[in-house]
Amino acid sequence: MNQFRKFARFIILFVLFGMLIISFAFWGIGDMLRTDGRSTEVAHVGGTRLPLYGWIGGAPIYVTEVRDQFNRQLEAIQRQTGQRPEPEQALRFGLHVRALEEVIQRAVLDYAIQQFGLTVSDAEVRAAIARNPAFQSTGGSFDPLLFRNRLQQARIGEAQFVTDTRREIAAGQLFAVVRSDGLSPKSLRDDIFRLESEKRIAETVYVPDAIVVDVPKPTAEQLNSYFDANKAKFQIPEYRAFSYVLLTADDLLPQIAVSAEQVKQEYEARSAEFGTPEKRDVDQAMADSEAKAKAIIAAAAAGKSLEDAAKEVLGNADGVIKLGPVTKKELPPGPLADGIFASPEGIAPAPIQSPLGWHIVRVNKIEPGKSVSFAEVKEKLEKDMRTQQAPDLLIKLVTDFERMLGKTQSMKTAAEDLGIKVKTYENVDARGMDPAGKQVVIGPAAAELVQAAFATRESAESDVLETQRGEYFVVRTDRITPARIPTLSEVEPKVIEAWQNEERRKLADAKVKAAVERASAGTTLADIAKELGLEVRTTKAVTRFEADAGNYLTQPVVQELFKLAPGKTQAVRTSEGSVVVRLMQVEPPDLTKDKEALDRFGKQLDTMMANDLILELVAALRAKYGVTVDEGAFAAAFRPQQQQ
Repeated sequence: MNQFRKFARFIILFVLFGMLIISFAFWGIGDMLRTDGRSTEVAHVGGTRLPLYGWIGGAPIYVTEVRDQFNRQLEAIQRQTGQRPEPEQALRFGLHVRALEEVIQRAVLDYAIQQFGLTVSDAEVRAAIARNPAFQSTGGSFDPLLFRNRLQQARIGEAQFVTDTRREIAAGQLFAVVRSDGLSPKSLRDDIFRLESEKRIAETVYVPDAIVVDVPKPTAEQLNSYFDANKAKFQIPEYRAFSYVLLTADDLLPQIAVSAEQVKQEYEARSAEFGTPEKRDVDQAMADSEAKAKAIIAAAAAGKSLEDAAKEVLGNADGVIKLGPVTKKELPPGPLADGIFASPEGIAPAPIQSPLGWHIVRVNKIEPGKSVSFAEVKEKLEKDMRTQQAPDLLIKLVTDFERMLGKTQSMKTAAEDLGIKVKTYENVDARGMDPAGKQVVIGPAAAELVQAAFATRESAESDVLETQRGEYFVVRTDRITPARIPTLSEVEPKVIEAWQNEERRKLADAKVKAAVERASAGTTLADIAKELGLEVRTTKAVTRFEADAGNYLTQPVVQELFKLAPGKTQAVRTSEGSVVVRLMQVEPPDLTKDKEALDRFGKQLDTMMANDLILELVAALRAKYGVTVDEGAFAAAFRPQQQQ
């Protein structure tokens, strides 16, 4: 009975506690308990979701993680192209969706690693980072400074990189179940290898559109019809007038004073950098005792060569080691380096003792070092010293400019107060060209200036922005001239030229079509080319992934070539003409002769199939644990600013 009362009391407490949890969730306390200061949750891996309360178990994915990944994608694009996409443009291309998918995949892997109980020690992570060639000095050892610099360049925090490395090692353990060896069937490997290794030889004739010279001018009716149908081609682009302030370290160099005494001290501190050090061509023999070393020197002094003397005393025909031309820095510091560079040419009169034993040294040749005088490098030293100080002065100038900008709310006023020059451009398009088509915005920061001008509203100023090269600038968009469709009279010469080009293309295409028909009927390409006043060429043998541009065999033409049967002919359109191509010869690979290449290809195919299996495994893990995305929270997180 007592046991029953205890059990009943437990049930009542459980029910009351459950109701308490539900009431907390209803009044928002559940959210307070789950808040960890990170951000809104946009997705969840695994776990169970309770109504009103929320998730129990599993792994949350927060909007900050997705935004960080999104920004890393933008930075990667900027490093590759030199331009950072605007957020709205990136959203149109779906980069935020890609960022979410990548974060989800990481979270699925982390959750699977946790569920399988896979652990990676700190020592394993440290060893993996130390083995990374990207963080090793020229000597092959781990360089902490290089490690931090590389992470800074990639905009990755050290903690994040350690986490990613730990995940990579654990994922390697998880995916070790997928073995790549022998995954691809032999028949599949051979068939694909044959396709990829097959070579073809062709005859080609390039027929340019310019072969048609008698194109008449259009009639007024034809011109009007063509213009009405193609107005968008002749649209006058948007032009912008903008002013800007550009702050660079180079502009500050003339303002930096360097005294003669400072330059002299710099020269003395860096004297080892200037000139060339003494170099000696050295051979050596080694003995394990002073007596043997002296016996070798004595035999050499009696007229024997060092090689013969070493053989006589040591009984070893390979006793002489050629060090070759060396500088003192290239030798281990200590008595050996000091002794070699203190000896005259010839065999040193006394052996040199080092921790390795006794050395008998022969100096074959001495190349004296050359020093550079102070006068020769004075100008370079002054420039180097100014360059070293310029970045600090630039940061100070940028700080002063931003402070003044905050006070005046005017780029021009702030620049005038600090004596900074304001420059302007009148009427440039998004490529930095003027209405005549001349590139007028030029220089290292040209692309960034134009991009900022076209991203800033009329009569508004941009923030202080930084270029990839460490320059700082502010842009004010002074005037916007919207894009417009011109009247025919404004662009009539261009419209006539465009109409004639299109007609010329049509007539040239007709000639090419007739040439292909004749070639298919049996006429040789040589005869057709001769009639057209053109040249027939024979290409080199190419695979379907190669080209022979010198013989008009570009990749589009190669793709068409590998569709043809021997003797057949086809034409491929290019930007300003057509290439007529005829397949002359097919060279299939010899699997017996190409066995080594076939084996390499098989291993590559195995690896590709293993990667596919790993992707399938990740997809299976995702399906097993389940991934829930809060579409509303995700959409709100990446909603354009003006819509929020």
